Amino acid sequence: MSDIIAAIKEFTENTAKKADTVYRASMLKLSAAALAKMLEIQYRELGLAVYKMCKSDENNGKEECEEIAALTVQIDGTRKRIAALEKRIEYVMGLVRCPDCGNTVKMRNAYCSACGRRLAAEEEKRVEENENQIEDQMLKITN
Repeated sequence: MSDIIAAIKEFTENTAKKADTVYRASMLKLSAAALAKMLEIQYRELGLAVYKMCKSDENNGKEECEEIAALTVQIDGTRKRIAALEKRIEYVMGLVRCPDCGNTVKMRNAYCSACGRRLAAEEEKRVEENENQIEDQMLKITN
């Protein structure tokens, strides 16, 4: 009887862990989608600034150039935040990218399924070490 209870308890714990993983990944994906929308708006504003610059005379062109530079910085920042979220999603889902071919594989795999490269345990440590940095970036994104 205690074996059955232990099996049920283990099953319940595993199910809860998987549900938590799916929830965390979903929240990260929602954040990434919001950032992608922000990026779309920034690109639209950049396009408008370029259009204005092309239509303006030389005196007004300098102001638009400054606006374009500022929008470019914003776009670069948004792209970096999206990349950080994508890395975090991979980590939450237990995935890592092969350093040779860029294929996404499970962390527990010893070899890349695409190119066959041996995936060192060092890469798992690197992902864990970067987790705090990613968490900090996540806090900045959501605030």
